[in-house]
Amino acid sequence: MNRRQLNMLAMYQSVLSHLDQFPATWNQLGPVTPIVDNLRKTVTDLLTQSQLQEQNHTAGHTRNKDAHFYKMLEHAYQLSLKIRAYAKLTQNNVLLHDVNYSYSAMEAGAEQLVLQRCERIAQHARAKLNELTAYQVTEADVATLEQLLKEAQPLTSARNVIAGARKTATSSIPELIAFARQQLDVLDDLVEGLITDQTFISTYFNLRQVYDRVGRSAQTKTQGQ
Repeated sequence: MNRRQLNMLAMYQSVLSHLDQFPATWNQLGPVTPIVDNLRKTVTDLLTQSQLQEQNHTAGHTRNKDAHFYKMLEHAYQLSLKIRAYAKLTQNNVLLHDVNYSYSAMEAGAEQLVLQRCERIAQHARAKLNELTAYQVTEADVATLEQLLKEAQPLTSARNVIAGARKTATSSIPELIAFARQQLDVLDDLVEGLITDQTFISTYFNLRQVYDRVGRSAQTKTQGQ
């Protein structure tokens, strides 16, 4: 939540706290009770979405994924250099085309493209393992890259799931805040129109004034000065 959204939430909570301190002032007024109930539920939903937003940070997942991709790329690139030399010496242009990447070209673009490049290198290394022995390509080298590739996809997927959950929570917050404001707009009228306790009314609008807008009573008072 941004600063304004947090301020709005704090205001809603303050208004509810004020209402809860003096229930006899309003809870027998038929139109007021459902408005307060709706506001209370909306504030609860806002708190839940705010917590989800904070919990679903992608930074740690992104760092884990980036570290893993770096290790995978380093391994794939070293293998590609050896396969590339073999392809040039044997004039295997099809193989050369599939592995002839600079490091910057290999890591460029979307993650799926990076994975595909590394997968092709692993596949060619596996297929040509016997011929590549003289180039110091070992079974362990190929198996390591294959394992790194196997582990890379879940890391990317996990990061994307977290990002999606955070996006969902973030997108719902403005709607909840707008609905709460609608409820308070009606409650403003009801407090001023049905409640006779002037101290209660004054405190209510003071709480509304601090974070959101000048309440009707406060506006009237200011205009009369």
